[in-house]
Amino acid sequence: MDLPTVITYSGLMACIMGLILLFLARSYPAYIKGVRTWAVAPLLASLAVFCRVWLRQLVPDAVAIGSQNVCLIATAGFFLAGTCEFFEVPIHRRFLPLLIIGSALATWMFTGYEGAEIHRRLFARTLLIGLYGRMAWVIYSQPPSWVKRLASGVVTFLVGLILTRALIGYVLPGTDGVDSHEIFQLIYAVGFSSTDVLIPICALLMITERLRLVLEQVAMQDSLTGALTRRAWFDFGEAAMTGCRRRDTPLSLLMLDLDHFKDINDKHGHWVGDQVLRDFVSRTQASLRQPFYMGRYGGEEFAVLLPDTPIDEAAKVAERIRSHRSADTTLPDYSVSIGVATLQADTTSLQALIQRADQSLYRAKQQGRDRVELAEAPAKTALAPGVLMSC
Repeated sequence: MDLPTVITYSGLMACIMGLILLFLARSYPAYIKGVRTWAVAPLLASLAVFCRVWLRQLVPDAVAIGSQNVCLIATAGFFLAGTCEFFEVPIHRRFLPLLIIGSALATWMFTGYEGAEIHRRLFARTLLIGLYGRMAWVIYSQPPSWVKRLASGVVTFLVGLILTRALIGYVLPGTDGVDSHEIFQLIYAVGFSSTDVLIPICALLMITERLRLVLEQVAMQDSLTGALTRRAWFDFGEAAMTGCRRRDTPLSLLMLDLDHFKDINDKHGHWVGDQVLRDFVSRTQASLRQPFYMGRYGGEEFAVLLPDTPIDEAAKVAERIRSHRSADTTLPDYSVSIGVATLQADTTSLQALIQRADQSLYRAKQQGRDRVELAEAPAKTALAPGVLMSC
């Protein structure tokens, strides 16, 4: 297979990848940014192939190669801009226009004196190294995952490939290092062109990973309050119970219920009720120390799991939550009743622990609300005011 065929084939594949990205960008949510910018990059890469293979038959080589270099630089610029948009890394809005205009002017200036060809190549490759190097760093600096490692590895490989040829071209400017050997030309062309396909594939993988994380967050986090969903809370709770049993450490559970919440909805409206729920979860989480798992168990009922926390410490935490009033004066005053239970040797499941805490919560409501009831007496009986002990 000759070199023009390899380059043409890779350009066709890059064009297909760009069209795929462009088509899928119409279906992605608005919070996934940079996809359209990514889609333009492989289309420009295919345009560079056209300049490299076909335009040379219509115009002088200097014009064709200069146009190819501008397209390659624009390709790298669009890949970098799309990556920065995707990861929400700041980039100047005039970056792409200035890059394209500047590279076109520089390429045109290099055609006017002796030795222009090698200087034009070195300029283009130096700029490509800088653009792709920045892109690799942006991806590498994100929270690690196998997709990001793969993407940064592909871009780093491309940087190394261009850098190697630029150094060889600088040492041996008469032959540009590899142009005198067809096998080296083929290796470079295949390696360089394949990244125009691999980078869009990595972009698709990173988009898929982002969507998966969003879906996991939606499944785990209550959309109104930000607490864990009931299902997610049970998953974490089962794991926490298993860990505490294995370590032989205590595990406490708080069941919290907002008092007279229906009256708040009826009197002030459901929008105010939603504000009360958000305020309550926010100030409750601020009162807790890691690790804890707070989930929305029902409408206005919440469950807080406290690993490695004995009953006496859990009682103090519960009293701190109960006595802490909202600082938002625009919301109606509200109180909370809390039931507390701890893991016992005969507790067979998380559901059994919940039932004991729920029974304590029921007693707190029966005895006037706005109070804390314990399912087990703590080892230390000195408790904060408002805490009732029962066995």
